[in-house]
Amino acid sequence: MSLSQDPAFSVNPAVRRRKTIELKPGTDRSRLSLGWYRYVQSFSMQLTMLSGIRATGRENIPKEGGVLLISNHLSHFDVFVLALLVPRPLNYVARSSLFNPVLGPFIRSIGAFPIQRDGVGAQGMKESLKRLRSGCIVTFFPEGTRSSDGRLAALKPGIAALASRAGVPVVAAGIAGTFESWPRTARFPRPHPVHVHYGQPVPFAELENLPSDKVISLLHLRLEESVAVARERLDRTLCRSTQSDA
Repeated sequence: MSLSQDPAFSVNPAVRRRKTIELKPGTDRSRLSLGWYRYVQSFSMQLTMLSGIRATGRENIPKEGGVLLISNHLSHFDVFVLALLVPRPLNYVARSSLFNPVLGPFIRSIGAFPIQRDGVGAQGMKESLKRLRSGCIVTFFPEGTRSSDGRLAALKPGIAALASRAGVPVVAAGIAGTFESWPRTARFPRPHPVHVHYGQPVPFAELENLPSDKVISLLHLRLEESVAVARERLDRTLCRSTQSDA
């Protein structure tokens, strides 16, 4: 079966573009800001066309209301990969060192805001809760930094405090393929297929009364499950590609 026939995701550029630009403005940003976000989303989509990006489980992302979207972190590409196939605009929690005079204005323009690398911090927590409680999707990489070996690392304790106070469901997304495309040890990226799997939401009711270590364990488990699905789907794609080239 070809990529375009796979029900997980159509690679038809026209279909992708239509889904991106015909959406109504969200409630978490102005029409102008949303238009810019959609432009960056569409442009990034075109850049990934050659290598291929696919997703499963997008129906697990609530269509409205606040959502805490957590993901493993393999590459600089991850921020864009998570947003490409999600109809709702994403907000991003990013380490404060990225908000320099060159990069800072751009990442703010697509919904990023700063936190400390080793913890959410008071200001980061306040801004995260504000956006979540106003009905936004906030994206968080709970490992704190990109993986050095492609495997899921321990989660930073800040995710437990945020998930326990937010009052919103948590969706764990697993990414596979971006480490092979652009690991932190490489200066330049190379084309490689990518798969993202969005797991079923963890209701806030399952988190609010748990101690921090249990919250972290549960979220780590959900991330492991989503990463495993993404990896398995990516391996299928690579296998089909190898067979078609034979």
